[in-house]
Amino acid sequence: MLVREGEGFNMIVRTTLRAATLLVATIPIATTVAAAPADFGAVDAYVATQRAAQRIPGVALALVAPDGTIHLGGFGTTDTGGAAITPQTPFMIGSTSKSFTALAVMQLVEAGRVELDAPAQRYLPWFRVADEHASAQITVRDLLHQTSGLSTASGRRTLMEYSSGDDALTNRVRALRDVALTAPVGRTYQYSNCNYQVLGAIVEAVSGETFEAYMQTHVFDPLDMTHTYTSKAAAAANGLAMGHRSLFGRPLAYDETVPRGSIPSGFIISTANDMSHYLSAQLNGGRWRDASILSPAGIAELHRGAVRVGDDVLYAMGWNVGNIDGMPAVWHGGDTFGYQSFMVLLTDAGWGAVMLANMNDIPANRRFAEIVEGALDIAIGRPPKQEHIHDAAIFHAIVFATIALQMLGMLRSILLFARWRRDPPRRPRGAPAVIARLVLPSLTNALWGAAILIGMPIAFGPLPVVTLGMPGPGHLLLLSGAVALGWSAVRAALAWKIRS
Repeated sequence: MLVREGEGFNMIVRTTLRAATLLVATIPIATTVAAAPADFGAVDAYVATQRAAQRIPGVALALVAPDGTIHLGGFGTTDTGGAAITPQTPFMIGSTSKSFTALAVMQLVEAGRVELDAPAQRYLPWFRVADEHASAQITVRDLLHQTSGLSTASGRRTLMEYSSGDDALTNRVRALRDVALTAPVGRTYQYSNCNYQVLGAIVEAVSGETFEAYMQTHVFDPLDMTHTYTSKAAAAANGLAMGHRSLFGRPLAYDETVPRGSIPSGFIISTANDMSHYLSAQLNGGRWRDASILSPAGIAELHRGAVRVGDDVLYAMGWNVGNIDGMPAVWHGGDTFGYQSFMVLLTDAGWGAVMLANMNDIPANRRFAEIVEGALDIAIGRPPKQEHIHDAAIFHAIVFATIALQMLGMLRSILLFARWRRDPPRRPRGAPAVIARLVLPSLTNALWGAAILIGMPIAFGPLPVVTLGMPGPGHLLLLSGAVALGWSAVRAALAWKIRS
């Protein structure tokens, strides 16, 4: 929910060593299934090695094969010195929750209670954004496709709202009345948590149930998702893994709060075992064993790419659509401050995979997705790719280099001012020299400070989102921005004093 799939700070990946504990189970969907056509032992060895290399305390994996076999694995521990991860260990799944909310909406569509192209105000007459005319134009489909005009940054601001009352979701959506759209309705893809919070409120209004109760009755129960929760307290009582943030690749325990108003957009809690049931239904036309949660046509609509995200990727309804290694696929990732998840379906091949982790390393989250894709590659008999293995290290190096250059620039300016003070004839003379030597350096510092302290909140949401999401690099960047603004003023004052 925090940052993945267009919601991210989108700087990437980590490297390093070592393998770990694993617990594996293979469970049939029905009483009789064919033997799995894959070397699951090799999959487990690969995931265990990659988990250790990323220093993730624990991960859980589920693979769904075309013949219906489910393979489950648990790797690592719930916390430092904690219990072993099992396929029944709960994790917060972040924005992977959005596909569940989309499923709930599509169930109501098939029940004739919601129309995709109806305005959201038909179901929430009080729904408003800052532009009253635009408010009436936003449809259910716009919300599902992330084309309402609500921005990514607006969605991130909701991450710091921790209301837990029964009216938390309604209040969260009512707060949008002061939010300005940043694109015309229906025109532009902008990944925003706000869209799926509105959809959650629509589910409540139409069904007459809380979002949590609706999901339990209409999604979790039919899919036998017996360890999937919308309550942190319930998950904690059943072994919720401790979340962790990453400090330059090292895990820091983080006891994360669930903002109840954000459950539809990013705070469902589930297990690898339960998620395997969900993936099976997605691959099987909405059916899990004897239960049907949606028609095949409804599943196809959820997976139908509708709006362009990138050159080769479309957004559907809580899913991204494109190709992975030349194979048609739908996928979605999820991030909270202390957890991450990634799920993928190879729709033509009939394979599905999901991995849940109790650490989020935002600069490395593309690498996390590649571990899931690599596990699928091994399962279908292909070598895994590792395209982003150094990206996080590069990002960290850039942050450190920026700080170092900033400090060197300040030291050089101090030495120059001292020289000009001792030797007045060497001071800049004439407009070009004054601008180049005095004005531009101060202006550059001011612009850098503004970019960090003003630009980052506009682009990414409140500054605490940056520091919570990227402890270490985030703090260094904020410090760099504050120092740059202060130094620009000090430098300008020193320059004025020398010139006068």
